[in-house]
Amino acid sequence: RKGIRTGLMGERFGGQVLDTVDIENYISVPKTEGQKLAGALKAHVSEYDVDVIDSQSASRLIPATVEGGLHQVETASGAVLKARSVIIATGAKWRNMNVPGEDQYRTKGVTYCPHCDGPLFKGKRV
Repeated sequence: RKGIRTGLMGERFGGQVLDTVDIENYISVPKTEGQKLAGALKAHVSEYDVDVIDSQSASRLIPATVEGGLHQVETASGAVLKARSVIIATGAKWRNMNVPGEDQYRTKGVTYCPHCDGPLFKGKRV
């Protein structure tokens, strides 16, 4: 909108949200699914002049050598992107406990959000 060239790069547009089954209490959305929300976000971003570089990851950041100069972001594929400003958002990932049945019961009792899912187990033996 403001005429500022903007780019967005990531391994998967939507990140961890794509692996989330149910999302509740997101602002203005009482309940949705991760893939549905990620799709809506991607559709919204596509309405603007944003360069989306999907299926890529940054391997190195080379800071500008002079004030006001261009920073360089080197991608895993070897491409180099240049920008005056870079926002690094590393995302998040679930930590696996590496216990038997963890993969089999993910989203069927094995959860990763204690403050979200904890109340579901209140009063139960876990």
